[in-house]
Amino acid sequence: ETSQIIEVYINTIKVLREMDPSGELLQVVTQPVRNYLKGRSDTIRCIITSLTDEENGGELYDELRRQDAKPLEEAQLDEEDEEEPPTFDWEPPPSILKRRGVITGQVGRVTSSSRRAGDILSMLVGIYGSKDLFVNEYRIMLADKLLGNTDFNTDKEVHNLELLKLRFGEASMRQCEVMIKDIDDSKRIHTNIQSTIELNSRGNNPPVVDAAIVSHIFWPALTSIPIKNHPRIQSKLDQFSIEYAKLKNPRRLVWMKQLGTVELEVEAYEKDDDGNLVSHVKEVSCTPAHATLLAHFEDKGEWTSEELSNKTEMPEDMVRKRMGFWVNQRVVESNRSGEDIIYSLISVSDADANDQSFQHDEEDQEQAVSIGAHEEEEMKVYESYIVGMLSNLGQLPLERIHSMLKTFVAGSDHKYDKT
Repeated sequence: ETSQIIEVYINTIKVLREMDPSGELLQVVTQPVRNYLKGRSDTIRCIITSLTDEENGGELYDELRRQDAKPLEEAQLDEEDEEEPPTFDWEPPPSILKRRGVITGQVGRVTSSSRRAGDILSMLVGIYGSKDLFVNEYRIMLADKLLGNTDFNTDKEVHNLELLKLRFGEASMRQCEVMIKDIDDSKRIHTNIQSTIELNSRGNNPPVVDAAIVSHIFWPALTSIPIKNHPRIQSKLDQFSIEYAKLKNPRRLVWMKQLGTVELEVEAYEKDDDGNLVSHVKEVSCTPAHATLLAHFEDKGEWTSEELSNKTEMPEDMVRKRMGFWVNQRVVESNRSGEDIIYSLISVSDADANDQSFQHDEEDQEQAVSIGAHEEEEMKVYESYIVGMLSNLGQLPLERIHSMLKTFVAGSDHKYDKT
């Protein structure tokens, strides 16, 4: 795994620094490992996870919290960067063997004025030559964590962000700061709206919606899947939207209907200790798509996958995957009729006779941030710059386009990190 390779790389750095404080041996020995890590797609994500994960972070988690750590811009990664300015009598440093006392016969620990002062984090960032890739990856991971945080508690993320700002710079983390502020503001807003709804309904219609309200221009591109909520679910969202419009006029909410978590109480059939099927009510956490599919069974006890697809405006293959979740939960049973699948609410006799319906695989947990959509959005920005260049300047060599992109895109919200 990449995390294991990074751990070995960190330990190698520590050992080689003891053997050769100058860093020359370190550069030669670790260069193949650096090249290999750079070629792995999940290296940056593993590094960011280790920096912010207390349980599995290990060396890097402690590295971020070092008291003597410097910002990455000040880390001395080049062995020729010395504190004293060069003079006319400058001489190159002696060879490793001479400094280690092998030639002179005085073997022992030798310090060097050219010793690398760069810490482990700065060396890991130096693999890619830019901190922007790490900041962007952290921003994507932070979005997933914040949107999956149902209690709006951001204390841990604020602490990590402050530490990262010390290393990567405040300007680099400005968007992440806005993202955390959005969640903090959401907590205050939803508390205010819930109080208003409770007061207006006089306890007859208690609020059930908690919303994370985000400033989309500061967030990564979020997953977008077409879905039409069941009217009973949509009415709750509309009620929240109306109160928000009154509180924050002229702002309006645009719901990301495929994101979020729904807490439901469902009746399911499972075997007791004696092997008998019994009905019981249990709490289930699911996505809005799962909830809206199940809500339709309150209107009618039997649906085909095609009918559910038409009702929810989701692709039929997606409907079948999500309905597999309710089949596994022993809430719904499935039967094939030709090319179509018929779903119906399960009964004791059906549950006892249709154990084969338990074969559906539950869908993997969805991520709130669509990495593909984020990359596609960036490519559209690059494309607009390239079209403008070719329109105004005519035919250009690839190297010139690459150089101009690095210059022009640097001032925008998108960082040009292509090679």
